[in-house]
Amino acid sequence: MTESSSPSALEKLGQRLAAGSLHHGLLFHGNDLNELERQARNLAGEALLMPNESSEHPDLFHLRPSGKMRIISVDKTRALIGELNRSSNQGGAKVALVHEADRMKKAAANAFLKTLEEPPPSTFLFLLTTRPYSILPTILSRCLQVRTSNASTHSNDPDWEEWLKAYTDWINLMLDRKKLMGDRTTPVFAAYGLAERMIALIKRKSDEECKSQLKELARDLDDKEKDALEVGIRKGIRSRFLRELSEGTRKIALLQPSSSLTKNGIKLSRIISNLERNAGLMEVNLKDEVAFENFWLSSLRIWSSK
Repeated sequence: MTESSSPSALEKLGQRLAAGSLHHGLLFHGNDLNELERQARNLAGEALLMPNESSEHPDLFHLRPSGKMRIISVDKTRALIGELNRSSNQGGAKVALVHEADRMKKAAANAFLKTLEEPPPSTFLFLLTTRPYSILPTILSRCLQVRTSNASTHSNDPDWEEWLKAYTDWINLMLDRKKLMGDRTTPVFAAYGLAERMIALIKRKSDEECKSQLKELARDLDDKEKDALEVGIRKGIRSRFLRELSEGTRKIALLQPSSSLTKNGIKLSRIISNLERNAGLMEVNLKDEVAFENFWLSSLRIWSSK
């Protein structure tokens, strides 16, 4: 079962909640964890009758990854289950938000499964993930899936717009055979410059987001949860920039003269494939600097080829 999280779909979930027919297990998935949490919290607020200005409630529980490896342990999962099996603090519903549910170890997922199958009365379980198919099929099959929209998050950032302009100029230079034959040094230095600027943008945005979220949540998190949150935020920000890079590259290639569209389309396919490969390597802890250097040097060869 899948729902799209357009405003109308979210309203439908609210209507089901009001009618007493909302499924107890919802899996919110998409590309942006912040957006997933915002939507899940909004629905939790309706279930718990929370004031709009309030962000927490005695019957709103959180299960988060811990440590640099960002693992949801079986011990913390059992602690959450214990809380959910107690009576409601305010005599109404109870809601649990499982952040980055794909980070559950197998033992934790199996411990959670029974509660997901037979939750206590008036209890809702909202699972959040950017990687739904990394979750055990037994968990997936018992949730109503809520897919969030993939809205761009950088379009109003002047630094990102400036970077995209420099990136566009670089690709146009790579496709200008006459200029390229006369100057083979500038494109190489420009590629390194683009990589360094993107890494700096990702770091600045990540630092800002970490500072904002930790300021709001510091009192509710232990040190290991803070470590996991910081790593998750940085990976999420990087993922968003890489999606924007992919979208921007496609737009630039499609704006080239129609006479070269077929050739550029082949090059674009190779560029995107290379970007996806390096993005995957970064997910398994290849250093960003190494991955971006590899991407840009490969891009330089692809764009400048005949």
